[in-house]
Order: sequence, then structure tokens, then C-alpha cells
Amino acid sequence: MKTKFLFLISCFVFNVLAAQTSNPVNSPDLDTTASNNTERLNPWQQAKGEVLISPYLSHYVATSYRDADGNKIDFANGGKYSNYNPRVFIAAPLFSEHVNVIASLPYFFNRSETDQNLDTNTDFGDIELGLRVHLAKLKNNYLLGSLISYIPAYKNNQAPFAGYDLFALETRLALVGSLPFLGDYNNFHKVELGLRHFFPDDPTQIRFLLSEGYRVTDKFILLGELEGMFSFSENEEFFNTNLQAVAEYNMIKASFNLGYDFTSSFSLYGGVFHDIYNRNSAIGRGFQLFTVLKI
Repeated sequence: MKTKFLFLISCFVFNVLAAQTSNPVNSPDLDTTASNNTERLNPWQQAKGEVLISPYLSHYVATSYRDADGNKIDFANGGKYSNYNPRVFIAAPLFSEHVNVIASLPYFFNRSETDQNLDTNTDFGDIELGLRVHLAKLKNNYLLGSLISYIPAYKNNQAPFAGYDLFALETRLALVGSLPFLGDYNNFHKVELGLRHFFPDDPTQIRFLLSEGYRVTDKFILLGELEGMFSFSENEEFFNTNLQAVAEYNMIKASFNLGYDFTSSFSLYGGVFHDIYNRNSAIGRGFQLFTVLKI
């Protein structure tokens, strides 16, 4: 069953990637430095002398979950799980635009409460450190490949936990470009597929991201995203007071954001998100804020 499911997901993402490459047009993306006036190997990669810094903050809340059969169940005893998650993403060139170093440093303010108990924990999460490589130019779309390590910067000695406390590696493919029928340079998309494994045994996770942005005016941008995580593990237990310890689950969330370009080097985005599909996972909702700084 799991093998069939993995095959269907892979086919779905491959078909989306193929469809997106039909008539792409170059356009700027959120996590890149783009140039319309200068020929670039890949405008979604940072070139020599460029650094991208993107601070991010999200607030997540859950008061119920869906079991493996999709039945919605409220947390016991008026339970509620929430967290604030600030993090900083950085991208910088290693060998011009061919290879970028990427890193992300997260921090968590976790809170689990019921009518009888309150547990809180603040700690770093899994530090992301890796390389992102320009693989190919497909007409005016760009194919990127990444290898990312996840290094736990915490110890699970106090609940709610910050993560699995396991080292992980992820391989990731991303196709970025635009849809020409919407116009030149006023829209952008990202189609991304990642495979992550935590050592020594599990979980193994498949992640996908479908993102589409549209520039309404010279300053305002609408950004919609679908993001999914399918996690496979021998540990099927669900912890409603310790969500980041759940290893066997499926979830898809949708988000909508509004962005504003203050300058060509500084943008601010804000939006909301909500889970639209869950299996053995909490039904999350919340808001997020992030900026894009190009130095």
C-alpha cells in the first residue's frame, strides 16, 4: 500500500513538472535575486556578491485531529496545542549561480494545555544546512536540485518536544518559472518535491509544494500555496500533547499571502494557513509573516 502510494505521488508531481515546462517565461521568485536587465545563468539562484536573508514567523494552533480513517476528534480535556516559530533562511553563492549554500535556523515556543495541565518548552529546532544547485534551463524555467541536512540543536528532555532529535538528509527537486498566459514578469510558480529520511531507521517523509504568485500591481503580490507532508514510520502512535513527536501521518495545508515590495531589495508578506487534509495528524491553522531581503 505504501509503495503504491509513493508511486502515485511521484507520478503526480512528475506530471505537474512536465506541464509547467511547456511555455514558461522568466520572472522573479520569492527566495531569489532576479534581474530582468542582465543575462543570468539562473535568476532564482544567488550570484557572486549577493546574499538573500528571509526572516520568518508563524503561529500554529490545533484543538483537534483526524485519526487514520479521517474521523475528526477533539483533543481530550479541552486540549490545545500551539507554537510560535521564528526562523531565518539564508542563501548565498558558493560557486556563482551554479551552487548556493542554503541554511535555516528555527526556534520554537511550544505550548500544550488542557483543563488540568500546562506544558511549555522553548528551544531551537532542526538546523537546515545544504547546497542548492542549478541543474538545467528548460526553455525559460529553471530546474534546481538540493541536498539538505537536518541537524537537531536541542535535546528532547522536556515536552512539548521540538522535533525527533534525529539527524536527517533530504534530496529535493524544484522547478521555478512563470505562466506566460498571465503575462511577462508578473507571476511566478514553484513546484517542489522532496524526500527526507531520519537516521538510523525512520521516519521517511515525502514533501511537496505547489506555489503560485501573481503581481496585482507594481507593489502588491498575491501568493497561494499547497504544501503536503506524507510521513512513514513503524511508530504509529499519535500524541495530542506532543505533535512534533508524531512520526506516521499525512497532511496537506493551504495558505494565502499578500505581499508588498517596498523596494527591489525588500519585500514583506503576511498570510493565513489551514490544513485541508489530515490523517493521524492534528488539524492546524494559523498565520505567518516573512520578509525577503536581498543584499
